[in-house]
Amino acid sequence: MKRKLLILQEPGISPAKTRFAAAEILPGWKIEGGNQPNGHSALITVRRSVDREMLKSIPGGIVSVAFTGYDHIDIDSAREFGVAVCNVPGYSTRSVSELAFALTVKSLRDSRREYGIELSGKVVGILGTGEIGVRTAELFKAAGCKIIGWSRTERSEFPGDYVDLEELFSQSDILSVHLPLNSETRHFLNRKRLEMMKKGAVLVNTARGGIVDQNALTGLLQSGHLGGAALDVTTPEPLPENSVLRTIPGVIISPHMGYNTSEALQRRTEEALMNISAWQRRERRNRVD
Repeated sequence: MKRKLLILQEPGISPAKTRFAAAEILPGWKIEGGNQPNGHSALITVRRSVDREMLKSIPGGIVSVAFTGYDHIDIDSAREFGVAVCNVPGYSTRSVSELAFALTVKSLRDSRREYGIELSGKVVGILGTGEIGVRTAELFKAAGCKIIGWSRTERSEFPGDYVDLEELFSQSDILSVHLPLNSETRHFLNRKRLEMMKKGAVLVNTARGGIVDQNALTGLLQSGHLGGAALDVTTPEPLPENSVLRTIPGVIISPHMGYNTSEALQRRTEEALMNISAWQRRERRNRVD
């Protein structure tokens, strides 16, 4: 009997395209789209929640999350029912870093400004030097910027100098945020830290909206302390059309699209399928359970 894979129906993943990729990666599997498992041993989800009842219906199976974050999966119940859970880290590194760079340039050259601002020669601070932070730093360095950074874990491949937080905020002409969102980083950029930023600096956030105190950011932009912001993520999403942020020169808003390139989505689909293939061979690959 063929094993069955269920693609949970939601925006961002196509059962038809998944079937095409699965023909090579998971030969012999039956690929279906739907909302509830029925004899399936594997699920693929992007952001749709997978709760206890759904996990109970696939004991000993696998949930392959076609996304980096997996806080929408009931991990405790997955362990209880012997369900493997995998994610797809790093699929959008290039896409997100390129958007961070592009949004920065767009903010500096916003037509609502009296004069545009050159990027070359600016000090760019990288807050969080994981894969996306490092790749973003490389792009800015190639444009003639000086790179500084802060991270809890320092990486030898980071193309800049590590500094403490106070220096990062006070020296950066552009501060690009690349932290994960968790209980420790929610509102990490609060009013106190935003006020430490260099006057006229531009804040770039392609990570998560909750990392920044948006009310404090709005106030500091309105007062002129900060010179702009490039935000692919906001609170809430989408940002209301009547938000004051949208009216401020130098503020660029995009609709959480950093990961949304054809190349990244293709990598995401293939990686999610390869996680299932590894599980079938009893190998641990990108496991988070």
